Amino acid sequence: MGTDRVLVFGPAYPDVVVETPRPLAGVRLDQSLPALTATPRDDGRVVVTGPTGDALTFPLPPHATTAACTLTLAEPVLARLRGADTRETVTGEYPVTGFRRQLGGMGAGYALALGGTLHMPVGADALGREVRALLAAAGIAAAPRVLDCPSDSSLVILSARGDKLAIGVRQAMVRWTATADDLALLDDADALVVCGAPNALLADLLAHRSNLPVLCAPAMRNVSDTAVPLAALAASISVLTCNALEWAHLPDRDAVRAQVPLVAVTDGPRGSTLYLGDDSLFLPAAPHPAPADTNRAGETYGATLFTILRRLCPDFRHVTPAMAEFAGRLATRQAARQLDITGFAFPPPDWDAEVAAWQG
Repeated sequence: MGTDRVLVFGPAYPDVVVETPRPLAGVRLDQSLPALTATPRDDGRVVVTGPTGDALTFPLPPHATTAACTLTLAEPVLARLRGADTRETVTGEYPVTGFRRQLGGMGAGYALALGGTLHMPVGADALGREVRALLAAAGIAAAPRVLDCPSDSSLVILSARGDKLAIGVRQAMVRWTATADDLALLDDADALVVCGAPNALLADLLAHRSNLPVLCAPAMRNVSDTAVPLAALAASISVLTCNALEWAHLPDRDAVRAQVPLVAVTDGPRGSTLYLGDDSLFLPAAPHPAPADTNRAGETYGATLFTILRRLCPDFRHVTPAMAEFAGRLATRQAARQLDITGFAFPPPDWDAEVAAWQG
């Protein structure tokens, strides 16, 4: 998708993916949570513990026991869904029916989906070298920024119901600040994607070059940033895409809607909503039987939406509801196709004839 002059600022790391047939909680989960620590274990289990009593245990298959660890969460699993003061916990032992280690991270996903170059922070350690090897194997052009800290790590838990719980220890990403070398990368770009990178970094990028189409795909830490709020950057963002939980926690949503030409809010099987200023458009999700691998579906949706709207309205200043609906329908279709893909890959773009017909 897209051109080779799309520049992506975002994370890449090895995803340790654990699949279970059991729902993770009474409510469907689609969220990322920060972990304070990841401590190795010698009993072949992944254990996720929270500050108020969460305890999820995943016995690993024999070939995967080197990934055994205890992840200590920075917040309760249900804090974002039930409120910060919730005492409701998630506990249990979950059988593991699938395990794999693969390339992950929103930055890597958007770079592959858009055919762009990824700029990402890594540490000067074995994990950072693994990330660079995985990117090369996937055919992703990468410009790593090596920081003096450990590389980030990630656990992704998927259930047959469609739960996705991503848990990461983030050290490199949260320490990433803009340098002259980071800014110089923008000089040859014709589009910018910032996904999960710090808001302060995005502010510096926008100050360096304000005339680029910009796709912003925030993580929860971006939504919660009060020092450099997303609303303060909204006037320079072309498309903002996030999931329903992130949107619900974003302050000043009205200001964001008023300034960003298109805001896309995805809600898994419940569909998505597109906001164009005061207008809103609901798009139902494409029906899909279980099981579904929901990993990367948001990146597929966002990348498709951004690519098609760049063709229909390159400066994004006059995106019409008809344009948004057309692009959203194709993004919805691609996201449904993504649910059948296991591993780090994306459905091929096959919409050229449809876009040409719509334009004609």
